[in-house]
Amino acid sequence: MNLVEETHGRVVVVTARGRLDGSTSQAFGARLEKLAATPEPRLIVDFSGIEFVSSAGLRAVLTALKRVKAANGMLALCAVRAPVKEVLDLTGFTGMLDVHRDRAEAMAALA
Repeated sequence: MNLVEETHGRVVVVTARGRLDGSTSQAFGARLEKLAATPEPRLIVDFSGIEFVSSAGLRAVLTALKRVKAANGMLALCAVRAPVKEVLDLTGFTGMLDVHRDRAEAMAALA
């Protein structure tokens, strides 16, 4: 998995590419945990490059969401591909997460 961070004012965008599964979820979670450790974090995770997510990947996203909320911050996903969106829908994650169609929409929501 490849993760790239960009800062836009108060918002940090993490672009993820690859598979979010048992072998990559720990590094993904650690990166988001570090970003969530700031006061009132505003994080967008661009899922346009995520082709697959497993239960371990979902757990990493949920853990990051909990940490961000505990720090009075906001976490959003954007550009989620249809197969991954289906997994989020089936597991009930869509209702817990702030999911946006694209990066611009997510930036507008968190700015």
